[in-house]
Amino acid sequence: MRNGEPSMYIGLSGIRNGYMQMQWSRVQMCLVFNTMVLPVVIGTDQPEVIKFVISFVGILIHLLLLNAVLRANGWIKLLDRTLIQLELLDRESEEGARVSFFSSPDFEETRNSRFSSRIIFGLIGIVVIIVWIEETTRHGLLFFMN
Repeated sequence: MRNGEPSMYIGLSGIRNGYMQMQWSRVQMCLVFNTMVLPVVIGTDQPEVIKFVISFVGILIHLLLLNAVLRANGWIKLLDRTLIQLELLDRESEEGARVSFFSSPDFEETRNSRFSSRIIFGLIGIVVIIVWIEETTRHGLLFFMN
């Protein structure tokens, strides 16, 4: 890398780190929200109208959080591709990057592993949204049938 490219690499790495931190914060928010609110809907003696409203709001909040996580993941992938391009600029030159991280096959393999945390939490998110939809439907039917 030459000219301003090392500074660009450092800046993009910092931006990527910020997106990763935001993504983990959103995942934690999602987990905390569902841990607190799902038991209220499933295991209490609240009136059905309250459970229905909470379930409906739960779906909306959960969808918004999932959307934010997916969008952040898209930005992270874009930043990864850009960082790879910067790493590969001078690979033919003797002054090129001595260490490749984002362009390493190990990075791509680890990022796309079946057991990567983003895939595991994504599956948990899908299961939880199914639970929210089921609870909203159940409490809606119980409320509107009475």
